[in-house]
Amino acid sequence: MGKKIKFGITAPVPGESVEGLIKFAADAENAGFDTVWFPDHVVFMAKRLTPEVWSVITAASMKTSSVVMGTVGDSHRMHPAVFAHRLATVDHVSNGRIFVCVGYGEKMNLDPYGIKWNKPLTRVVESIKIMRALWKGEPVDFDGELYGMSQAELRIQPVQEGNRIPIYVAATGPRALKVAGEYGDGWVTNAMPPSLFARKLESVLEGAAGRGAGLGDIEKTIYMFTSIAENVDEAYKSLEPVKHALIWPELLSQAGYDIKIDEEYQGLEYTKIMPNDQDMLRKFREMGEKYYSRDIVLDFVAAGSKADVIKRLEEYVDAGVEHFIFRDFSPDKEKSFTVLSKDIAGYFRG
Repeated sequence: MGKKIKFGITAPVPGESVEGLIKFAADAENAGFDTVWFPDHVVFMAKRLTPEVWSVITAASMKTSSVVMGTVGDSHRMHPAVFAHRLATVDHVSNGRIFVCVGYGEKMNLDPYGIKWNKPLTRVVESIKIMRALWKGEPVDFDGELYGMSQAELRIQPVQEGNRIPIYVAATGPRALKVAGEYGDGWVTNAMPPSLFARKLESVLEGAAGRGAGLGDIEKTIYMFTSIAENVDEAYKSLEPVKHALIWPELLSQAGYDIKIDEEYQGLEYTKIMPNDQDMLRKFREMGEKYYSRDIVLDFVAAGSKADVIKRLEEYVDAGVEHFIFRDFSPDKEKSFTVLSKDIAGYFRG
C-alpha cells in the first residue's frame, strides 16, 4: 500500500477527568493507535471539565511506553522559549514520545484573558524558529517582529533524534498552508472532502519548496470526524446534533457548494466563537441547522459501516493523507474504538 499510514485518536477533552484521560492514553496504546492528540484549550463551547493537557501528557507518559502524544494548540499563550523548555522536559519524561501542533488559535482561549493574538502566522513562524534554535543547546540571538532574545539558552535538550521535537502546523487558509509547508514537520488540517484536501496539499507542497536544511518530507495529516454504526443512517444520527461544529463555513464554496450564508451568520467560524455569548452560540447552531444538509455533512466526514469508513479513508489516502486523527462520534464508542484501532487501522497496515 506504499507509505505507512498512521492512526491517531483525539482524547475526550473536554469532559473527562484527569484520571480518565491518563487511562484513555494507556487504552489507546494497548489498542494499537500510533498517536493520541489532546486539544489544548483553556475552555470549550461546552462548559465541561478542561484540564491543562501538557500536565496530563506528562502523567500519561509514566503509564505508557510506546504511544506518541501531543497537543493541538496555538502559539499565543506561552512565550516560545518557555514552551520549548516545557516540551524538552516532557520529552525526557516520555522518552521521546511527544509532538506539538501549533495554529491560528481561537478567541475563546485568548480574548477573555487579554492575550494578544495579532499577526498569528508571524507568531507561529517565529515561535517555531525560536524553539528549534533553543533545542540545539547553544546560546541564541533572535531579532524578530514579535520576539527578541539575546544569548538565550536552554540547559536541557529533547531526547529525540537531532534534539528536535516534531512540530506540526495546523493550516487551512492559503497563507497558512504555505507556512505549514515551509516550516512544519507535519501539516494538520480540519475536516473536508478528499478532493479539497488534495487541492490544499498543492499549496502546502508549494511552501515546502522553501523548506530549510534538515527538514524531511512533511507529514500530511487530517482531523477526521468519524461515526461507525450498522449503516450510514445510524451513523449519521450521532453527527446530526453536533453538525454545526463539524464544518468550517468558509470551506463550503471551496468544496463546490453554492450556498449563500445570510449576513447574520457571517463570521461564525469556530475560531471566533465565544462560549459565554449565548446569542453567538445560538446563531452558530442555527447556521448548522440551516445550511449543513445531511449530504454535506457526510461529504466532510467518514461515517457508516466499517466497510463504508474504510472505503472513505481510501479516498483520503489517494488524496495524500498519511496520518488520520480520529474524533469519534459513534453511537457505541467502546465498540468503535476497537473497530478503528484494530479493524480499520489493521486493514491499512496490511
